[in-house]
Amino acid sequence: MIYMRGMRRKLPIVTYIIINIIGVSNNVFPQTQQKEPVLQVSLDETINRALDTSEELKIKAQEVNRTQGVYREVRSGMLPHISAETTWTNNLGYPDKAATQYSDHEFNGGVSASQVIWSFGKIIYAVNSARSAVEASVFNKEASKQEVIYAAKLSYYSSVLARNALFITEKSYANVLENKKLMSERTYGGRSPKYEIIRMDAEVASRIPTVNEARTEFDAAMETLRRVIDINLDREIELVGDFQGKYNDYNYETLVTAMYEYEPSLRSLDKTVESAGEKVKSRYASFLPTLSAFGSWSYRGGSNEHAFLNNDELDNYSVAGLKASIPLWEGGEKEAQLSQSKADKEIAVLKKKQLERNLLLELKKAFLEYDQYKENLKANIDAVNLAEESFKQMQEMFASGQVTLTDLNDAELLLTNQRLNKEMTLFSINITLARIEKLIAGQYDEKNINKES
Repeated sequence: MIYMRGMRRKLPIVTYIIINIIGVSNNVFPQTQQKEPVLQVSLDETINRALDTSEELKIKAQEVNRTQGVYREVRSGMLPHISAETTWTNNLGYPDKAATQYSDHEFNGGVSASQVIWSFGKIIYAVNSARSAVEASVFNKEASKQEVIYAAKLSYYSSVLARNALFITEKSYANVLENKKLMSERTYGGRSPKYEIIRMDAEVASRIPTVNEARTEFDAAMETLRRVIDINLDREIELVGDFQGKYNDYNYETLVTAMYEYEPSLRSLDKTVESAGEKVKSRYASFLPTLSAFGSWSYRGGSNEHAFLNNDELDNYSVAGLKASIPLWEGGEKEAQLSQSKADKEIAVLKKKQLERNLLLELKKAFLEYDQYKENLKANIDAVNLAEESFKQMQEMFASGQVTLTDLNDAELLLTNQRLNKEMTLFSINITLARIEKLIAGQYDEKNINKES
């Protein structure tokens, strides 16, 4: 009991010490922990990080490794097969009439080798098929890379659009506040009725939800961008860069040529068709004989007295020869394999034709939309410039009492809408350009056939 009373007296002191330690820790540790610097995210940074963190690309890389392993496995059929084997046998019981064939203790050790000499193309066609399959998987990986790049551009440009739209709506809100200030100056002069004051307050209030909605859309776009580039939610990022300022002119026929030459999905299917064709040839060759050479050397012998044989009880044996394997009937197995290979080739050919039509349609639509958006952009730029000039004139005329509040608000709303239309056109043209670049794997510029618009 005395001990417990002593503990009770010490508890407040201990509690005080713990509280002071926690307080000191809270003051010290935040100073020692350095906050990560703000990550500036540009278009190139977005693409590079998306490529580095893409699980799909990593999966495709493993698929390439797998097809390379299959190729090496098939190719091994062309190379010599060498094996070594050693056995020691203790024959526990055997009949007397077999005494000349068996010994109590037997040893056999040696090396054997075999090499296919001629298979009427069965192996070489299979090797060619596996090699084309490897090339197809490499192009599949490249196709996935182009998809990742396109998704990264889409996310980045969506964030740029949301950022610019937020800036425009905030600017619109500032313009309305400036209009309210002009109206207040008119009110002091006795020239603004009460209903105009109420109307102006309503205009100011109506801009607040628009700004909040634009800010929410920007935050949502930035969170999506974080996911694309795999950035922690607590890491602060800053969006840098804007939409492109100049856009090239493209020739449609040249784009089609570049698509057929560089589009990785088409090239992958080309290799898939080649692989399937070689596989069919290999299946046909499997109906024909296979000629191979073999040889072996062994060192073996037996004894009824010694478990471990002496050298004088062991002898050398060697064998060499040729073997012809002729398939006669296997229950229809080879016929079924040939049928499957033919079907695989036909499927690959049909998939290639289907993809060609789809990609041509997508390229044609993107080309037409790209030209349309470029023309729209010129009109949007003129519309924004005229709307800015109109709004400034309306402010001056409103201050002097020449126009009504409705005219001033309409001029401001027209300016805001034209600015938003311009940003939407810039977004559309950049996304359409990204689609074109995906369809030609970004190879158009490398051919030096583009012209500055």
